Amino acid sequence: MEKTLVFTHRLDLALRLIDTTSGRNVRNPAIKIDGTPVRFGAKEDGVLVFQNLGKQRFRVTASAPGFEDTEADVNLDALNRAYPLLELHMLPGDGEEFLTLSGKLPGIAALSAVRMGDNACLMREFDARKRLAKLFNPHRLALDRLHYALVDPDRGVFESFQIVHCTDDQTVKTDRVLEMPFRNYFPVSPMVLGRTAPDGSYCLRVRDEGEKAMWYVRWETDGEEHFQTIDFRVSPRLEEG
Repeated sequence: MEKTLVFTHRLDLALRLIDTTSGRNVRNPAIKIDGTPVRFGAKEDGVLVFQNLGKQRFRVTASAPGFEDTEADVNLDALNRAYPLLELHMLPGDGEEFLTLSGKLPGIAALSAVRMGDNACLMREFDARKRLAKLFNPHRLALDRLHYALVDPDRGVFESFQIVHCTDDQTVKTDRVLEMPFRNYFPVSPMVLGRTAPDGSYCLRVRDEGEKAMWYVRWETDGEEHFQTIDFRVSPRLEEG
């Protein structure tokens, strides 16, 4: 009787690298796991596919031309087993097309921002039980990013959330119950994520689109959140406290 050998390839990790300033996929990346370069397959939608890694916990390092390296600790047991997708935001390197907020602030963490005056998509209703947000999206924007925020333009603050699923271009399911009270003119805007380090250094970049460069910036120190309205054209720096 002839023997047949069967080889199986298990999907361990699906990785998407995102330009945090635009939401677009990062091209030509190189990946290291625990410091060792690894090969991967690439899908048409920009997702990098890793198979048979042989470990459940590791540190992944991503690099790409024109971007700063980014690192993350990964626990595969914490990802969806059916489709273990991890999305990492990468910070572009400094250049003429970007405006930069950088400096040092002891204990800083979770740095992010949303553009002031972005009214293209507005919150209309939120069903807390179902975590469904009804939006006014007249231009039918593709809500294809992961990180968004409900923005209170009256106070210059925002509450972050992730989109789990889009029912249509007017209805999305969120990863959490939104707690911030809102009015029907409160925007839903994509977030730009910054980088922080244990020594207190921070960096956040946004694209210079030739218009006003006013942004609402959020960060944390000792678990407490802070907000500041920043003009990226005027030597920006975060205020302590």
